[in-house]
Amino acid sequence: MKFLTAVALVMLWVPVDGVAQRNPLTGLSTMGQQVSVQWNALVTRVSEESFTQEAERALELGLLRSGIPLSGTDWGADGQYLECDGHIFSHPDDNGRIVSHAYQAKYWERVRPIVGGESQYAITWSRSGLASLGANNLSGTDLGEWCAETFELEWLRANN
Repeated sequence: MKFLTAVALVMLWVPVDGVAQRNPLTGLSTMGQQVSVQWNALVTRVSEESFTQEAERALELGLLRSGIPLSGTDWGADGQYLECDGHIFSHPDDNGRIVSHAYQAKYWERVRPIVGGESQYAITWSRSGLASLGANNLSGTDLGEWCAETFELEWLRANN
């Protein structure tokens, strides 16, 4: 019994995989960006199209101000991409006055090289948030700025 206890204690101090995790944002050379929005038909005080356009402008401006190199809305040269995803919805009982939104910033990168014309991509970093607000305060700019600022903070940590 003492032997098993000693082995168990030693195992607590030994790292399981012995490999440090790689930060996918370290050494980022260039990347693309995109905004995608899923919309509930009960949200009527702001149009989905204008909300998406506001978010796209805010995301691009926020990333440009940070100094992160952008390659437009295509995959970056190394297959890297920031997707800013928003789910906007209202409940029927609220009569469209209260809007809930879930935001997610997802960093995609190529994890397997092109083989036979196809690559494999994966989300290697992400952050998300959830909130509710009055429908009159709903703005795509908030989504784009949140994604840009959240990504920039992590990017700065990884590269300074």
